[in-house]
Amino acid sequence: MHIQNILEKIDNIKFFSDYTEFRLKLKINILDFKNIINKLNSRENTICLYNSKTLTCDVIGVVDINNIRYIDFDDDTFTMLNKGIDLQTSKVL
Repeated sequence: MHIQNILEKIDNIKFFSDYTEFRLKLKINILDFKNIINKLNSRENTICLYNSKTLTCDVIGVVDINNIRYIDFDDDTFTMLNKGIDLQTSKVL
């Protein structure tokens, strides 16, 4: 799936009770999409996260918790190899 299609789909769904993943066709470089991430982060009740170590993404995950929508631009390979998202950040460097 293309990143714009995924983000439109996420916008059109009112509530994600469970963490839901959307796979990208190709890995993306976070820095190429920093404007999109910053725009999403400027929304009320939205927090975007990404891996600050690899700055790549091949999965976009989303979940709504306590009226906050978390959008996770995840590097699935790194996450699987390192067992967690403790390096995620919401600010583009």
